Amino acid sequence: MEGKLVGVFGSDPGAKAGLLGSVAKKSEAEGSLGVYRRVEAGTSYSFLDDSLFPEKVQGYTRIASIADHALFVLPRYGKMAAPDGELVVVVDSFGLDGSIVAIDEEPPPGLSALLKGTRLESFAAASRSSKSSVIDLAPARPGPNAPAKGTMVFVDRAFSVKGVGVVVLGFVLGGKVSVHDDLRLVPNPEGKTAEVRGIQVSDEDQETVGRGVRVGLSLKGVELKDLDKVSWMDDGSFALTDRVSFAFSKSRFYKQGVDGRDLHLQMPGELLTCKVKGEADVEAALTAPVPVWDGMRVGLVDLNGKGLRVAGGGVCRAPP
Repeated sequence: MEGKLVGVFGSDPGAKAGLLGSVAKKSEAEGSLGVYRRVEAGTSYSFLDDSLFPEKVQGYTRIASIADHALFVLPRYGKMAAPDGELVVVVDSFGLDGSIVAIDEEPPPGLSALLKGTRLESFAAASRSSKSSVIDLAPARPGPNAPAKGTMVFVDRAFSVKGVGVVVLGFVLGGKVSVHDDLRLVPNPEGKTAEVRGIQVSDEDQETVGRGVRVGLSLKGVELKDLDKVSWMDDGSFALTDRVSFAFSKSRFYKQGVDGRDLHLQMPGELLTCKVKGEADVEAALTAPVPVWDGMRVGLVDLNGKGLRVAGGGVCRAPP
């Protein structure tokens, strides 16, 4: 089973509900993350939404860091405000492709002028009915944070189930996962691995799943405490480093510098505290090693920023 991860970006809860309620079925809500699922032509599409924006931005930076495709949902009456502008910067910073939708109305005139200088300037904008279940998902392709090779799983939950043992929930970002695979826990100073005892997708057992799928894995050979600080599981092929180097493109709307500051680095899935060195050629120092590959997209987030909290995005270089 293969899948695609579709980020649904918007500041208007009603407009987003008008889209999500018609095209997919809600399968999960954990914290601020809402996961809606649709299966079409054998492909599993997970639509990802965040309920805490604009109070918090990190839910949407997380979604942008793992998404394949962005659906930017315009607010009612096309009244773009500061929160919508911040979401434009989020989508732009992570290099996502996608489209713009207006629910039960036409996109406002002059929209492209508002988006000028961002990736969204080239997004097709269209109206759709909140009563229609038809949606064209053909443009969705593996996103900028799909590694070219190797198996990578972002883990967002770990818990114990009586009679089953340790279970993790997450997203397969690259490669495939099969029953009996041994996966490395990252970060983990002891280099522990876990055997995949079982795989479920929406409560259905699977033998193998591919990238772009929301997955539950039951594990063998580890205890729950071993997962306390784990954010990823991989096949051992990815380089690990606590100093992430990347070419940084600061948003023209973010007016502060980043050199020498304590900020947050949005990795694929996980937001980590970091010490920043440099402005264009940046090194982010972390407290533990993380997986890095050539071309991996990251973002610098200023959670205490006034107005715009996303400084911009970068493209990583794998460590030597």
